[in-house]
Amino acid sequence: MDSFVKSSTLKSRVTRWIALPSLLILLPNYLALAAVTCDAGFETDSFSAADYTRLAPIASPPAPRTNQAIDGNGTESYLIGSNSLALNGALTQNSTNVYQSATVANTQVFQLAQDFADKNSSRTVSYTFKNKFTDQAQPLNKLSLSIYDIDSSIAGFDSQNTRYFSWFDQVTINGFTSTGAPVAPIVESKGAGITSTAPYRQNSVTSSAVCNGLDENCRLSVTFTDPVVRVDVVYGNNPALNYSSNNLTNNDPAIQVVNIKFDSYCYKPQPRLTYTKALSAPRKANTDQFIVQIKDNADNSVVTNSITSTTTTGSSNTVTTGTGTTGTFKVNPTKTYTLTEAVSGTTNLADYTALYTCKRSDGTTVTALDPKSLKLNYGDNWTCIITNDRSNYNFSGFVFNDNGGITASSSTQYDTSATFTGNGNYANGIFDSNESGIYVSGLQVRLTDCSGNNLSTTSANPQTVSNAAGTLGQYSFTVLPSVLLNKTKVCIIETEPNTWEYPIDTTADSREVTLASNVYDYKTEKNTSGVITRNLDFGELKSQNATLVLKKSQYVHQCNASLNYASIGDTNDPNTGFSMNAANNVKPGNCIAYKIDAYNRGHIDIVDVQIKDILQTAPVISTFQLPKPTGNPSNVYQSSNTSAVMGNNGTIVSDKFDLVKVPTATTVPTKASLYFNSKYGTTTSTP
Repeated sequence: MDSFVKSSTLKSRVTRWIALPSLLILLPNYLALAAVTCDAGFETDSFSAADYTRLAPIASPPAPRTNQAIDGNGTESYLIGSNSLALNGALTQNSTNVYQSATVANTQVFQLAQDFADKNSSRTVSYTFKNKFTDQAQPLNKLSLSIYDIDSSIAGFDSQNTRYFSWFDQVTINGFTSTGAPVAPIVESKGAGITSTAPYRQNSVTSSAVCNGLDENCRLSVTFTDPVVRVDVVYGNNPALNYSSNNLTNNDPAIQVVNIKFDSYCYKPQPRLTYTKALSAPRKANTDQFIVQIKDNADNSVVTNSITSTTTTGSSNTVTTGTGTTGTFKVNPTKTYTLTEAVSGTTNLADYTALYTCKRSDGTTVTALDPKSLKLNYGDNWTCIITNDRSNYNFSGFVFNDNGGITASSSTQYDTSATFTGNGNYANGIFDSNESGIYVSGLQVRLTDCSGNNLSTTSANPQTVSNAAGTLGQYSFTVLPSVLLNKTKVCIIETEPNTWEYPIDTTADSREVTLASNVYDYKTEKNTSGVITRNLDFGELKSQNATLVLKKSQYVHQCNASLNYASIGDTNDPNTGFSMNAANNVKPGNCIAYKIDAYNRGHIDIVDVQIKDILQTAPVISTFQLPKPTGNPSNVYQSSNTSAVMGNNGTIVSDKFDLVKVPTATTVPTKASLYFNSKYGTTTSTP
C-alpha cells in the first residue's frame, strides 16, 4: 500500500498548485536590481538578448556554445564568451534536460531545467570570457549575476510522518581569476528566506517556498569584487533532505528549474584616438590640403581610409571645422600605430614641418611621444594633433681636422711616403669617420646674404662651434622661411681665431649655397656613388700635417755658368750632386746651386704656390750667379721673372703654380722644382 501522500501530480514548473497546510505562499515580487557602480575609467555592460541566444540556443540535448562574440548592450564589446555543462552524478533517463536561452517575465535568461536521478547529483554551468584581440582570458570587474527561482516544494509525508520534498533547490556560485585562483562572490541582495552563505537555498526545511518566473522572493544576486575570467554555477538539491517523485519515496527529486541572468560587469573600454590637423602658419598655396592618416605598423595599412572627414578644407591657416580629423576612432590595444599625413592635390609636404602632440582625456600631455610607434591601452582616450608650419631652413656642418687620422708630428712633417699619400682620407676636404671636429674659443661661423650682412636666425649668428663631445666642431643655423623669401643663395663663412694651431685650410673659408626649390635642410651630402654633391664642412690642418712639403738641396761647384741643373742628380754629398746635407768648407768664390722641391702629399689640389728664398748675407754675402734660375715644370720660373738679379744679393720668388692632388690609385706625390745658382761671396757682410 502506498502510504505516501502526494501534494501535487503536476511536474510543470510554469505553474505550481500546492495544497498543503504547511505551504509557505510567496507572492510574486518583481524588483529592479540596481546596476553595480563601476570604478573610474571603467564602463558597465551586460549581455544582450542575442548574446543569451547565441550562447545557449534551443536544442535537445542542450548544446551550449563556445567562443561567441558578445555584443553587450553598451557602445562596444571586445568580449568572447563561452559556456559549458558538466553533470555531477546522473539525470533521470528520458526525462527533462534543458539548458537554453529563454524569455521569462520579458527578460532574457539562461534557463536550466533538470530531473536529477538522486539527491546528490548536480549540474555545473561554466561561463568563461576571453579578449577578442588577444584571445587570452579577459577579466571582468564587478561581475554581478542573479539566480532566480531558488525554491522548494514538499511532496508529502510517509506513514512515519517523514517529510519528503519534490525538490529543494541549492546553488553554489564560484569565480576564478586569470591565474585560476577561486573567488567567492558577495551577496548583494536575496529573497528573505534564502540563506546568506553558500550553498544558497531556502532556509526553511519544514515548509514549501514556491516561486514563479523572476520572483524576487526566490532570487539571489551576487557580485565578484575581484576580476574573474570564469564563473561556475552549481545547481542541485539539499542532500540532507528526503525526496520523492512518482509517489515513491525513492530520493529521486522531481523536475526543477532555475533561471540565470548576468546583470552587469565592468570593463575598461577599447582605446580611443582622435587625430586632427592644425596649421600654425598660412599655407604655401591656398589650394594646399592634407589628409590625416593612422597606419597599422604591422602591415603599413591606413586604417582610417573609410573615414570621409580626414581630408582638410579651408585656406590660409584655417582648417574647416569637421575636416582633417578622424573623429573618435577605436584602436586595437595589441597593435602599434603611426600618425602620419598625406597630401591632397599638388600639395608638397616638404614645404611644411610637422609637430605632433597628444593629450589624454584628463587633459594631461603624453610625454616622450613617438608618432611612429603609438600604442594605447584599455581605457585610454587620446586626442592627437598634427600641427603643420611652413618648413624652416637649416644649414649645418662641421669645422674638422682633415688629418685622415694622422697625428701631427715634427718627425713626419716632411714625410712624403705612403703614410700620407696612401691615406685617401688625409687632406681630402671631406669630414671622414676617422677624423674629429675642432673646437677652440673664438672659432666662429656666420650665415650671410652673400653681401656681407648676417641673416636673422633662430640660433646665434655668428655662432661659436659646438664643444660637446657628440657634436664637436658643429655649427647649425635655423632660418624662418620669411627671412629667405625671394632669396636665391646664402653664404656660410668661417672666421678663424687670430692665433691658433690650424693655419692650413683644406677647404675654402666661405661657401655659397644655392637655394633649391623644396629643399630646406642643407648639409654635406653624397650621392648614391659616394661622391660629395654638397660640402658645408670646413677642413683644417696643423702646420706639421701640411699638404705642401718643401725640400731644399744644394750642389757645390766651380761656378760653371753653363751648368745644366736637370743633369745634376741627387746624392748624399753636396760636392757630387744635389744633397740635403750641409755643405761644409765651401771656399769663397765657389758657387752653390740650389734646388727647392715642392711636394703635394695630400688629396686636394694646391693652387697658387709661390716659393721664396733669401740668399745668405752673413757671415759672407752671396749673389745670384749664372746660369739663370729655372723651374720644372717651366711655369715655376718663367723667363719674364726678374726676381733674381745676377750679381746681386736678394730674394728669389717663383711664379705662382699649382700642385694637383695625389693621383688616384697611386702613392706618388706630385712635385715641382725651382733651380737657381749663387756665388759664395768674398765680401764679409756688415754687422
